[in-house]
Amino acid sequence: MINRHFFKFTTNFKIFILFLIFLLLEGIFHFYYHLISQKIDYLEYKDQTGYNTIIWSENGLVELLQIIFLIISIIFVIKFLKNRFKNINIYLKIFMILYCVGILYYFFEEISWGQHFFGWYTPDVFSKFNKQNETNIHNISSIFNELPRNMLLIWCSLSFFFYKFFKLKFPNFSQIIYPSTNLKFISILILFFFIPDLIIDKLNLAPGHPAKDNTEILLNNLFEIISFNFVRLSELQELFFNFYIVCHAYYLSIIDSK
Repeated sequence: MINRHFFKFTTNFKIFILFLIFLLLEGIFHFYYHLISQKIDYLEYKDQTGYNTIIWSENGLVELLQIIFLIISIIFVIKFLKNRFKNINIYLKIFMILYCVGILYYFFEEISWGQHFFGWYTPDVFSKFNKQNETNIHNISSIFNELPRNMLLIWCSLSFFFYKFFKLKFPNFSQIIYPSTNLKFISILILFFFIPDLIIDKLNLAPGHPAKDNTEILLNNLFEIISFNFVRLSELQELFFNFYIVCHAYYLSIIDSK
């Protein structure tokens, strides 16, 4: 059983930040290697750019870590349901059941319902509509991808804000929504990495590719760094979401012992 001694937020958050720094530094080095290798003599020049597939591709390091977070989250939520389900009202029971189902659905979608591990051929019913030819729903339409993604973004980045409005009228519900103030640190981290890309995209600040001249090249590089698009930003955001979920699920699992 995973206990509170195993899951110390401060320690885990520091480890996560160190891992994040590694991802960003490696991302800059890999994405701008074609420029860096021109400036440093002992590096072999390569016309290399883009993200590192070992880290950011399907079944890469980041996606594997996301799956591990979700598995641990499921364990925590099941622990909460086992220990507290009989003691909460019907509305919270419904909410927690939906929460558990949602995490399970998210987990199975991430592994394409087992296809990533067992490698079966995509059934015709999915291959005709799935953009990546995988056995999942979220790659069929933006509705199945962007809508759940935006809901996750709101949940993980703004729960601490909604908590202020719910805590007086619905104390039990607010405790489940926001079981620990430590979650705010992850929310702030998500907003820090989300807002720059949103502003640059909505205001159409970046010149785009192909660049017309050196000025546009410099602007593209600048906005890529500011918006963190030198890595696969969508996967990085999902990593934040899953880290938030595992921490949230953990704090849920120990509510009964507070």
